[in-house]
Amino acid sequence: MGLKSFYPDWIFDRGLRHLYLLLPIVLLSSSYQGFDGMIMNGLQLLPSWQAQFNNPQGPVLGLLNSIQPVGALAALPFITWIVDKWGRRWSIVFGASWTVVGAILQASSRAIPQFVIARFLIGWGLAYTVVGSPLLLVELALPRHRGSVISYFPTVWYLGAIVAAWTTFGTRNIDNTWSWRIPSLLQGIPALIQIVGIFFVPESPRWLISKGRGAEAKAILVRHHANGVEGNSLVELEYHEIKEAIATDQSYKTRSSWLDLIRTTPNRRRIFITFFCGLFIEISGNGLVQYYLHSVLVSIGITSTATQTTINGCLSIYNFVLAVGASLFVERIGRRPLFIISTAGMLTAFILWTAFAALYTEHKTTNYAIGVLVSIFLCNGAYDIGWTPLYSYATELLPYEIRARGVTFQTGVLHAFSFFGTFVNPIGLKNIGWKYYIVYIIYTFVELFVVWYFFVETRGYTLEEISVIFETPDLTWKQRRNMRAPNSLTDPSVTTESGSLTHKDTAAVANKSETDGVA
Repeated sequence: MGLKSFYPDWIFDRGLRHLYLLLPIVLLSSSYQGFDGMIMNGLQLLPSWQAQFNNPQGPVLGLLNSIQPVGALAALPFITWIVDKWGRRWSIVFGASWTVVGAILQASSRAIPQFVIARFLIGWGLAYTVVGSPLLLVELALPRHRGSVISYFPTVWYLGAIVAAWTTFGTRNIDNTWSWRIPSLLQGIPALIQIVGIFFVPESPRWLISKGRGAEAKAILVRHHANGVEGNSLVELEYHEIKEAIATDQSYKTRSSWLDLIRTTPNRRRIFITFFCGLFIEISGNGLVQYYLHSVLVSIGITSTATQTTINGCLSIYNFVLAVGASLFVERIGRRPLFIISTAGMLTAFILWTAFAALYTEHKTTNYAIGVLVSIFLCNGAYDIGWTPLYSYATELLPYEIRARGVTFQTGVLHAFSFFGTFVNPIGLKNIGWKYYIVYIIYTFVELFVVWYFFVETRGYTLEEISVIFETPDLTWKQRRNMRAPNSLTDPSVTTESGSLTHKDTAAVANKSETDGVA
């Protein structure tokens, strides 16, 4: 048994190895987004932070957490222009620069107004990086590795979260404001590394072709997807598909607009799923732990700073391990099964969480508090199985001409509901206690239905071929969600199942434009 039995195939390919070892520079966007997501949780656990800002609660605490997505929402009108005009890499540099500025302001804050401005600027900067980075990843990856590569983007979110959680654990005993200023300042370090390193990463071949720089794009594909071999059949086919798709886009580019997202029935199908991706990624109960673990733990009698920060740190490591494990199965199991298992698991965990919280409120016993803690870990673990590794799922669904706008739209939905959740959650927890969790039980049940009925499988398609799922006319949602299609760039096998169609059955109509009639 040789080495190839234990290592992924790209390790033994010089071109892919060089490419994939550069991609962690892109993934840093997600890591310092995770740092930011967890830092507010960690800061609330520190007495020095609470004292500095007069123990904020309710709407004030909600504002401190929710102002970050407001900054991201403010950036939305400008993201697509920068991403499409200046390229994926420059959008990352632009956003990372603002993150550095925000981190410095946050670390030097002495009152709530400055802290709010800092959080706003961090959100403004993150918006550019979390749109540009998934686009660059999905457009650089070899087709058969695409699902795994993009699954790493949300997964490394937890690396940043781990650093943030354990940094606040380590600084908790500093008897002055540096206990929270140090963690705040550290957020700018990975952004600085990214600004320096991003230009070692190739630009998106699809973006280069769209700018008339086809020779540069093909050189990137040859170097990294064919190990430098000119005339490679895979690269020739890949390059032809990209160029043909973008050439088609150019025919109406002068009259394109945001209305393109809903102009045709296929695009309405895509944007429908994209909307729910943004909603479910953000509002699946994970925000309760991400931003308000302190409040949840206090509600079950856990008030020790050391205990709270330890739980916070362990939860981050637990999330990371599960998310990494799940990312290994994205291409093996597929997107739909992971989404369904993940959402069903969260629903079960919320039912348990609510029951244990109600029993603790009535009896105040340690066993019920432990039950709540176990439920929190189960809920987060279920989220990690599907929603973490498949964060960029919508990126696959969108054709090139609307991909940047579609991802920006999803980001807008995500941040809009992030603002809603982070502002409303502390009010709900404060006013009605454990009964607030019942809302999440009902919501997660609806989420499970939407995922099961509407979400489609993209495993086995190239980005250009995924259009067959949405553009083939006269199909029911059952047929669309059950389509399994091989292609010449990923998998030669054909899988069918009840109510499903194969790529061979639909290839003849894949390029047909549909503007009326919805299945």
